[in-house]
Amino acid sequence: MNQMMIGLVLILGLGGFFLYNENQTLTQNNIKLEAAVEEQKQTMAKMKEQYEKQGKALMNMSRVNAQIEADKAEYLAIFSRHNLDVLALKKPGLMEKRFNDASEKVMEGLEDDTKELYNLSNPTINN
Repeated sequence: MNQMMIGLVLILGLGGFFLYNENQTLTQNNIKLEAAVEEQKQTMAKMKEQYEKQGKALMNMSRVNAQIEADKAEYLAIFSRHNLDVLALKKPGLMEKRFNDASEKVMEGLEDDTKELYNLSNPTINN
């Protein structure tokens, strides 16, 4: 009977020790999982923020593209109404000045756009 009691206490003690170790392991795993879940929440929040920024940028680009298309249609309409070859032959001085002025405006626009794109891709540099 004494031996049975000692055996029972020994079995209960070993079982309790095993359960204690399992509880410690599960507690540590739970802490790791909670940290991983928090990290995923932060990552999802960042992704959502980036998605919203991209959506706004896309809308802005669509508006700019629509304006560019409207400008293009306007310029093509002007070219379709005028025969520039005939005008250049009849009034070369006038046409040369207009071509040069328009070319200068285009080049200035390209320079401005290039500068703006450069500033967007290098926000830490102040020009």
